[in-house]
Amino acid sequence: MPIPPRNHSPTPRRARAALACSLALSLSSAASAQEVPDTAPAEPGAMPSTPATSTPSDAARRRALEAEFAAALQPSDASPPPASPPAAFSSSSPSPLRLIDLSFDLLGAGGYSTAREADLRQLEAGGHDPKNRGFTLQNVELTFAGVVDPYLRGDAHIVLLIDESGETAIELEEAWLSTLDLPFHLQLEAGQFFTEFGRLNPTHPHSWDFVDQPVVNSRFFGPDGLRSPGVQLSWLAPLPFFAELVFSAQNSHGETVISFRNAPEETVAGRQLIERDVRGLADVLYLTRLRTSFDLAEDLTLVGGLSALFGPNATATDTHTRIYGADVYFKWRPLESNQGWPFLAWQTEALWRRYQAAPVLDAEGAEAAGRTTLDDAGLYSQLLWGFSRPWVVGVRYDRARGERTAFSLPDGDYASSLDALRDSRQRYSAVLSYYPSEFSKLRLQYNYDRAEFRSASDAHSAYVQFEILFGAHGAHKF
Repeated sequence: MPIPPRNHSPTPRRARAALACSLALSLSSAASAQEVPDTAPAEPGAMPSTPATSTPSDAARRRALEAEFAAALQPSDASPPPASPPAAFSSSSPSPLRLIDLSFDLLGAGGYSTAREADLRQLEAGGHDPKNRGFTLQNVELTFAGVVDPYLRGDAHIVLLIDESGETAIELEEAWLSTLDLPFHLQLEAGQFFTEFGRLNPTHPHSWDFVDQPVVNSRFFGPDGLRSPGVQLSWLAPLPFFAELVFSAQNSHGETVISFRNAPEETVAGRQLIERDVRGLADVLYLTRLRTSFDLAEDLTLVGGLSALFGPNATATDTHTRIYGADVYFKWRPLESNQGWPFLAWQTEALWRRYQAAPVLDAEGAEAAGRTTLDDAGLYSQLLWGFSRPWVVGVRYDRARGERTAFSLPDGDYASSLDALRDSRQRYSAVLSYYPSEFSKLRLQYNYDRAEFRSASDAHSAYVQFEILFGAHGAHKF
């Protein structure tokens, strides 16, 4: 059976069933829902388009959903299902309601770097980045997804990995419920989820366009990305073009909430982080994000976004952090294509962080360095060219820098510019990806790193990455 084209959408990675008014609200079957990683473009008909101006009433949608749900719960007929779909079946037909879908994704890499392994693990600061001279099991992801009832759906991602020391780690990466039928173009989500900041943070490693995550994301959001328990409300504006406003409130404490009330054993610019209790609403992490999409031409789409994060940090009981971001994504694809090829995609994100840092005290309790606000910034910009199916070639530029501070302590001088998470960094990357099918990929990447914290020469690294994916997996965002 031919592989169906990827179904891109201007909506976020979580379903917006109440606005789509479709009975295919859950994930489709493995043959029809399995998606090519986000580098692969959709067929022309799947380009983001202006939302429909008229939809059936909420009551009609609800009745249709309830009928579909009731039918799915009925016992199956005695006769077995047909071995293949009837001739009248087409990929545009609504998928049957599925109560549960499972998928398993394995992502690994092997490589070598001129940097010794201790430096390499600071250069590749992402938790799923290749960190060894040799082999790295970057990510093993088990996904559960399906409809709970006509009003809710659930998604969960359980991740396993083997760290640089050979220890196996398992974690509940995400688990959340989404509403399917709220009025006024609203959707509510609750649970553990990635914060919808920018384009890269909400995505999983298997959908990245490169082997590793950008330097600025590792610095601002930590090795595993910014995620935490909380609630999220999104609103699709009734405009002649796609525009979505997202607001979320999440816990500001934990190892996955870097830049805020993260683990107390860590330090920031010489400040030892403390345990800080939640005393009120001001101690919660808040996000606002605006995302929009336009068809600039029949073969050219623009997706843009603005994000802002506000929350407390752990250098004192009254210090806060603010992070701002802007992202843009252009994609060109001719109207006549071979399952989406050729295409050209350009993506850029710029981030800026203002971190209030408490005074530093010496051994006698005297102030060695005063309270200050640290300004950090970074960006990445990447260009991908799908020149011939199934090949994609790309380049990426990373840059990050931290504000320099210096002060004296009894045990010597401290300079934040020597910190591997605050010094000036640049990275140049080139990648070549090959997609044998929608269920696998093979990737070759070269990195050239320049980092102030290294006293040795610049680092050259090369990696080979592979992925296999089986089971049903939903579409990635456009």
